[in-house]
Amino acid sequence: MIGIELRAWVYTAEQLEQALGCEDIAAVYVPIRLAGEPLCEYAEKVILLPPEYLADCEDRVERELAELREDGFTRALAHTVGHIELLQRCGYNVCGGNRLNCTNSVTARFLAECGLCDIILSPELTVRRINSIEKPVKTGFIAYGRLPLMLNRRCPIKDGKPCGKPNCGESLTDRKGNKLRVICSDNTVEILNSDVLMLNGRMNEFRTDFAVLRFTDETDILPTVALYASDTASEKENITRGLYYRGVK
Repeated sequence: MIGIELRAWVYTAEQLEQALGCEDIAAVYVPIRLAGEPLCEYAEKVILLPPEYLADCEDRVERELAELREDGFTRALAHTVGHIELLQRCGYNVCGGNRLNCTNSVTARFLAECGLCDIILSPELTVRRINSIEKPVKTGFIAYGRLPLMLNRRCPIKDGKPCGKPNCGESLTDRKGNKLRVICSDNTVEILNSDVLMLNGRMNEFRTDFAVLRFTDETDILPTVALYASDTASEKENITRGLYYRGVK
């Protein structure tokens, strides 16, 4: 077993059910569209995910978050600095997402002073920089998944409003013939890397409190969780180590 807490970031109800029932997963990042009274018994394990973009839905999201807080949920993730005040106003312990772009100790201290209880560090950091950053609160990194290349307001497939179907199966093809999955949420669209970030077998190189396994189009997440829980290396095609070992050029 590895000495680091594993967390799952899910997009679908099927993934959520598996993650909540898995003993190796300590916490689950859950879109608020999937949360509600049936999950109350798992409230301590859930970290709520509001939409990344709030300009056209902030009032509705605040009402939903307030209701979920009354149901017993206590943690929610801030994608941006603008999310922090909203989540605190609703009474949540605020977790910091990777879109906060925490890349150094100054930012980590600032976010801790803002009241965040933990932070997912930027995936643009190298292992060496991750290990050297001052950690005033619990910190983690994204250890698995198709990382987002772009966040859009319009769907590039439909050329219109996002369809809201996380696993519609649509993709774009880049100039090299790589398939880039398109994941729709309520009001944004993510275009994902064609290669899957995989760091199993190298987890002992990271000095953080937790690691995030980010599931998007997977239907069975448990084999991946098992690989990371045992830190077992595997040989798979179309994988990447991200920027953790080469940095930003």
